[in-house]
Amino acid sequence: MPRGGGGGGFRGGGFSGGGFRGGGFRGGSAAFRSGGSRSSGTPFGRTGATRVTSRAPRGPYRHSYYRPHRRYSRFGYRPWYWHAWYNPWWSGRWYRPWYYSPVYVGGGITIAIVLGLILLPLFGIALWFPFSTADTNGYVTYRSTETLNFNEYWYEYEYIKSGNDITYSVQSSPSIISFAIWDQPFESLPTTTKVGSDSDQFPLQSNGYEYISYFLKPGSSINYNYNASGQIDFFIANGYDFYEWNQGSSPSFYVFENNVDQGIGDYSVLEARDYYLVWYNEGVSTVNVNVTIDYSATNVVDLTEADYYIEGVDSISQNTFTVPNDGNWYFFVYFDPMLSPEETTSITFDVSYDTSVTSTDRWVNIQPILITIIVVAGIVVVAALIARSGQKKLKSKPSKPSSKAIPAKKPIKATKSAKSSTSNCIRCGSVVRKDAHFCPSCGGKIEGRSIGTPSKVTPANSKSCSLCGSKLSTSDKFCKWCGTEVES
Repeated sequence: MPRGGGGGGFRGGGFSGGGFRGGGFRGGSAAFRSGGSRSSGTPFGRTGATRVTSRAPRGPYRHSYYRPHRRYSRFGYRPWYWHAWYNPWWSGRWYRPWYYSPVYVGGGITIAIVLGLILLPLFGIALWFPFSTADTNGYVTYRSTETLNFNEYWYEYEYIKSGNDITYSVQSSPSIISFAIWDQPFESLPTTTKVGSDSDQFPLQSNGYEYISYFLKPGSSINYNYNASGQIDFFIANGYDFYEWNQGSSPSFYVFENNVDQGIGDYSVLEARDYYLVWYNEGVSTVNVNVTIDYSATNVVDLTEADYYIEGVDSISQNTFTVPNDGNWYFFVYFDPMLSPEETTSITFDVSYDTSVTSTDRWVNIQPILITIIVVAGIVVVAALIARSGQKKLKSKPSKPSSKAIPAKKPIKATKSAKSSTSNCIRCGSVVRKDAHFCPSCGGKIEGRSIGTPSKVTPANSKSCSLCGSKLSTSDKFCKWCGTEVES
C-alpha cells in the first residue's frame, strides 16, 4: 500500500509516544501505517536466531518404526508380537553369526551401538562441547539481523547460573524499539493502562488534511475536542478506510462529522488497530484548527517488571548485565506500535550468554544417559540372542501334517504289458524276463534256491545276506532270495 503523503508525513511523536502527527493533500500518497493487527492486540513473538558457536544447532529428526501386523504363515495365524519376536530384521537370522543381530540393513546394529558408545566420548572430547551449542568455556552467542513487524518481539534465552554475564548490543532501523532482559517469558510481563493528552493547532489549506494516530486495544477510549475558524470535516478511521478515502472513495468511518467548525465527543475502542483522527478542509480558504485529545490505552505491555529494560531507542551500544539468580534468562527486542509509526523495522543484535557450564561439566551431567544407553543396548543384545535361539528351535520342528484327508488312489490293474515286463537276476544282476526260469548270463535258477553250494556263509545274527545283501530275519536259516546259508 502506498506510503508517504503529499508533502506531509510524520511530524514527530505525540504525547508520551502515544500519537503520531501527519498530513498531506487528498489524492496524494499515504504517509501512515495501513497494516492491521490481531483483534486481541497481543504481541507476536519470534525466535530462532543463528547461534554462533563451534557447531551449528541440529534440527529435529524424523523417526520411522516397524509395525508388525497379523498375517497368515505356514504356522497359521499368529499375533503381532509373535512375528515381532521372531523378526530377523532386529534379531538376525539364526544361521548367521551373533554379531549380525540386531541388524541394520545387512550388518549389525549391535556393533553400531558399541562403536557409538566408544566413539561418542572420543568425538566429544575432541570437539569439547557434547550435546550443547556452547563453546568450551560455556559461551553461547546469538548474532543475527531480522525484520520485525509492528507489535512483534524477538527473543532468545539460555540457562545461566547466578553471577554470570549477558553481553548485548542492538541496532534498529528505521523504527525505535524497546529492549529488556528478564528471567521469565515475554507473555508473563504484566500489562498496564496508560493515559495521556495532546494539544496542538495547525492551519489547514484547501484540500489539505492533518491527522493524529494511536495504536489502541479493546477497552481503550479517545476523547476529542476541536474548534476551527471555518467549515471542515472530521472523522475517525482505520488505516485501510483512511487510505481508500485518500484515493477518492467514500468508505464508512467510526465517527464522521461533516461541515462543522467545532466538535467534542468520545469513542470506545472495540478491536486492536491504529486509529486515525483526521481533519479535512474541503473549502478554498485556509482554516486554523485547535485540537485537544485525551486518551486511555489499556493492556499496554509493562517492561518495568523486567530486570533490565530500555524503551524508545534505535541503538544500544555494547553493555553487560550480571545475572542475579540461576535459571532461563531471556532477552527481548519489542517493536512497540505505540512508540513508532512504521510497519516494519530491521534489527541487528549480538547477545552472548556466559552459561558457566564447561564441557567437563556437561560430560558429568550426561553420565546417567550414557549408562542408560549401555543398559538398553545390553538388553537388546540378550533379547536378540534369545529370539535367534527360538528361531532355530522353530526351524527344527517338523511341520504339522495337513488335517485334510487324502483320498486313496485306486489300484492300477496289471496290464498285459506289465505282466511281460523284465526284472533282475538275484545273483548277477542281469536283466531277465518275468517268465524266465534261468538267468541267461549266469545260468542260475530264477525261482527257489540256487543249485550247488554257495561259496559264502552269512554270519549268525546278521541282518542282511552276505551274498545278495537281502534283509534277513532272526529265524532265517537260508536267504530266501539266493539260498545262502546263515550260521546257526
